[in-house]
Amino acid sequence: MKRLLTMLVLGGLLLTFFGCSESPVTTAPDNSTQQTIAFTERPQFIETRPEAVRINYELKAPLVNMIDKKPPPPPPDTLSDDPNPNPPHKYAYVVGISDYEGTINDLQYCDDDAIEMKAMLQGEGFTVMMDLDLHATADNITAGLQWLVSNADPGDEIAFCYSGHGGRSTAGSALISTDLYYVTHGYVMNIFNGANCTKKLLTIDACVVGDFHDDCEDGTMMATASDKSSSYDAPTLENGAWTYYFLEAVNDVGLIYAEDVATYAEDEMKAWAKPYHIRVTPTHTDKYTGKFDI
Repeated sequence: MKRLLTMLVLGGLLLTFFGCSESPVTTAPDNSTQQTIAFTERPQFIETRPEAVRINYELKAPLVNMIDKKPPPPPPDTLSDDPNPNPPHKYAYVVGISDYEGTINDLQYCDDDAIEMKAMLQGEGFTVMMDLDLHATADNITAGLQWLVSNADPGDEIAFCYSGHGGRSTAGSALISTDLYYVTHGYVMNIFNGANCTKKLLTIDACVVGDFHDDCEDGTMMATASDKSSSYDAPTLENGAWTYYFLEAVNDVGLIYAEDVATYAEDEMKAWAKPYHIRVTPTHTDKYTGKFDI
């Protein structure tokens, strides 16, 4: 009798085990504030033009007259970690593109990123120029960058912030304008590096933009949502995920220095991605002397 009962108990345990194995349970990451935030990979830019045509849509020729200036050192300030915490003027150019020529490359939250980045920068005392969606043509992006650089005097601070498609051109990483030009890293940084000031911030929420870091010069703090991989969107937050965390660091956490803000955004992105075994590569390059007070 005891033997029979033992066999029945063992049989019941086996039935329970195999029965549960037919319905696997998916668990959320443990001990993570990110588990309630759904991320989606930002779609890659889809190129449909023949190579012979596409090559004509690459902006990579240097603008010779923009690189002649030699910025002087900022004024000293021994009471701050930032040698220039209170620039006399602060200028920013912000671009967000969700609406691209045609429909195949449209995105969702990049214009929202730009609008919220503009609000943050204005709160920090910046005069901001912004191009959204169909206004963010290659010509207008060029004009916006030139406006940014031409306004900068010694001791001033500038920022360029972009959210939209990134892509690979024959010259490497590029931003994609609404009219489908590859605005290459060399083209953008040739203008940006010509600013006659030594305090410069550049943020990019886009895919495969790592080559921009190669062009980073003294005085610049650059932070991007990706290196060689994709950026991600957070639909429930209506933002690019990296932009959301970057803004959260400033607006909610109260971080002051761009290096700390960028590190916060990177850590939060990586903490979300790790349990899902997703590769994210947010990164920053700091070539600013001292701490960069936004």
